Amino acid sequence: MNRKKYKDKLEFVDDFSLKIEEMGHPRIYGQILGWLIVCEPHHQSFSDLMTALNISKASVSNTTRILLEAKIIEKVRITGERQVYFKLKKNALLEFMGKQNAIFSEIKTILDDGRQFLLESGETDIQRIEKARQFYIFMAAEFPSLLEKFNSEFGA
Repeated sequence: MNRKKYKDKLEFVDDFSLKIEEMGHPRIYGQILGWLIVCEPHHQSFSDLMTALNISKASVSNTTRILLEAKIIEKVRITGERQVYFKLKKNALLEFMGKQNAIFSEIKTILDDGRQFLLESGETDIQRIEKARQFYIFMAAEFPSLLEKFNSEFGA
């Protein structure tokens, strides 16, 4: 991938959100997440997000709910103000990736069960499921050490 000099934060957010979209998330998910990574102040209201990203109130509402449920962002209140603000939760990306590791293990279990079924039925070549199973065994075994290494090198 070619390196790029960004002219402004929104250009960064656009590139970031496109990559997040390639990972299977809605583009607005990446836009809000990307904005909360680079915005000043570090907390943003509904209207701040709508204005900065030129997105609808419904999009902000739906996406912040998803990000809150995933525990990637959190709500903050500012003394004396009535509106709610959102900010990136401390250690959010590390926690999010930790949850991904749990999913690796769960997928591996499903693949184990599927492999057993295919062996018993004898209907299908098991090479593809075996390759997928090996991948998830590897990821479930190796990913925790990567997260730990990141945490020890860069702090939580």
